[in-house]
Amino acid sequence: MVEESLTAGEAGGALAAFRSSRTYDTLMRLPILIYNGYILVGEIRGLAAWIAGQPAPFALTPATATVLASRVALILFLALLMAFHLVRRRPVAKARGLLPRLVALAGATLTLAMILLDRTPGSIAVNIASAALILIGNYVSIVAVMSLGRSLSIMPEARRLVTSGPYRFVRHPLYAAEEIAILGVWLQFMSWPATAILVGHFIIQLWRLSFEEAVLRESFPEYDAYARQTARLIPGVY
Repeated sequence: MVEESLTAGEAGGALAAFRSSRTYDTLMRLPILIYNGYILVGEIRGLAAWIAGQPAPFALTPATATVLASRVALILFLALLMAFHLVRRRPVAKARGLLPRLVALAGATLTLAMILLDRTPGSIAVNIASAALILIGNYVSIVAVMSLGRSLSIMPEARRLVTSGPYRFVRHPLYAAEEIAILGVWLQFMSWPATAILVGHFIIQLWRLSFEEAVLRESFPEYDAYARQTARLIPGVY
């Protein structure tokens, strides 16, 4: 009985050590990277097919230029998401239970499902707005990640508390930037299913950041004071 207890304890310790290892962290992000990569490759192929389907020789008219800009902006957004997932550092604390992880997984993948829908032909103005929103979202995301360093999280996790850069004004600039970009993506797929995904994603992201804030409060005693001085997503509004 003693030997069995020791064996069970050792097994539990080994499992805990594995779940804290770099290998485990890498394995946990693989499904999202594969899914994101699949969507990215599909978008690149779709853009190539669209160009091949244009009358030869391909000419940059206002209509084709804005379609090209909006689709390239989307490809850059997808590539940026993959890069963010690849460079994050290991966490020092994680949310407990399965629900926070499921919510985080849904938040990280649901919006990509929109890109699997049929595109809605857009006007020049809609294509310009789409490209502009995605590029603005990309820019703000890059600025936020430069402040984070490698502290980006997919799951509700704590790596370090960042209060510099855009984090001086809002607690979740990366979430805000992503929603700006996703609104631009939605403009390329305007339909009831796309709208349902957009609204569902926004609700899930609010739920997701509440789990993230709980982990940060538990890990960093100074987080409450920081939260009282900053907005959650929009300065002066929320």
